[in-house]
Formats: sequence, structure tokens, C-alpha cells
Amino acid sequence: MKKTLLLLAGLSLFASQANAAPSTLTLNFDDVPEGSIQDEYGDMPTYKGFNFSSTLDWINVEDSPNWNYGAKSGDFALLNNNSGTGTITEENGEDFTFDGLWAKKWATPKESGGVDSLFGTLQGYNNDAQVWSVDTSLNGSYEFYGAQAGLIDELKLGFGDAFLVDNVALNAVSPVPEPSSIALMLGGLGLVGFMAARRAKKA
Repeated sequence: MKKTLLLLAGLSLFASQANAAPSTLTLNFDDVPEGSIQDEYGDMPTYKGFNFSSTLDWINVEDSPNWNYGAKSGDFALLNNNSGTGTITEENGEDFTFDGLWAKKWATPKESGGVDSLFGTLQGYNNDAQVWSVDTSLNGSYEFYGAQAGLIDELKLGFGDAFLVDNVALNAVSPVPEPSSIALMLGGLGLVGFMAARRAKKA
């Protein structure tokens, strides 16, 4: 009987974990592995479970004599250091959701505002199909782009040729077991409980 109760408790824990809401990760680029070095910049490695295209670098933009353009928080931001679109994907190819980010034009003084002069798009894709798209326009101050509905496997940062991004909020979504898998597990546990009860009676 005790074994059966323990098995049922384990199943309950499994079910609660399977249905638990994913937690939001905020990528602030202040703790990039092998990176985030004062007054330096470098290629983005896998960071907090996400991969970055070669167009994207971590960079110190606070108290730097070279690039004192400002971060939204901390000292570092993500720089699109080459022409073209920057992309972010989950390291295992899993789906995720986009919960928001801050972006501004490169080579502009901290929170300098001005007329918007860098135009582009922020897009989410899944299996090469566009899920959502937002037109963007940037100036010298950080602009917030909020959460978009739908699971994606690729976030495309198409703000323009040179921009900074900070505090990217993403939700990595773990695969949820299919109902058939849960049913099989329940059936197996039921059989184990039945066998345990029969053994107890024989003893």
C-alpha cells in the first residue's frame, strides 16, 4: 500500500511539472560566458540556452571610451555588428515565446532621442513560417517592443544595419508529454499497484 501511495505521489509531481508554466529568462548580456569584459566586445556564444547568429556581438556600452552609447541595464548590450538580420534560436531547436526587448540605434549618445532614422522589422518564425511581424523605428533612446503571441523557434532582429538590443525576455517551452504517454504511465502504475496488493494478500 505504501509503495502504491509513493508511486501516485510521484505521478502527481510529474503531472504538476509537466503542466508548470515556463519561466521567463531575461538576457541582459552582463554575464556572457567567456565574455562581458569591460571596454571589449566579442562573438556571442550559447547564452542562457540560446544561440545567436554571427552578426550579433556582446559589447560594453557603459563607461567605455570607445562605445559609450548606453545599455538599458547593466553595462552590456547586444550589438548587430554587421549588415543583415540578427537571429536568436533555442540551443536544442525547441520552441519559445517572445516577451519583449529594448532596442536603440547604434552610435548614438545615451538616451539622446531624436528623430527616428533606423527602420526595420522584428519577426518571429516557426518552421520557416512567419508567426508574427512588428514594424520598428529606432533613434538614440531605447524603445520597448512588447510580447507577441505564438510559439516560435527563431527570433529575427531586423532593426537595420547597426543597432543595440538589451533585456531580451524569452520563455523556453519544454515539450509537454502527450496524453497517450500519460495514459500509458497511469496504466502501468495501476498494474504495479494491483500486483503489490495481490502480493500483500498472499503474504
